[in-house]
Amino acid sequence: MNIDDDVKRRDLRRMKTVATGFLVVAAVIYLFCRWQETRGAGPWVGYVRAASEAGMVGALADWFAVTALFRHPMRIPVPHTAIIKKKKDQL
Repeated sequence: MNIDDDVKRRDLRRMKTVATGFLVVAAVIYLFCRWQETRGAGPWVGYVRAASEAGMVGALADWFAVTALFRHPMRIPVPHTAIIKKKKDQL
């Protein structure tokens, strides 16, 4: 391995940590808003809850889409996944 591979691996790990952090923050905001709704908070909390929920859905959809390009998500051989791996010679 050379230094470039180490740098790329470190950068990838950092970006995965940042992305996971954003997902966790969105989940915490969502749970906080749900708790506020049970305590009778104003209508603003519904908008914040919806935005955090959309953030979580978007993060999970992006994870699945990127993962599905390169491998089978959760090791389940879903059709039309691992496209890069299967057709790397054509690409």
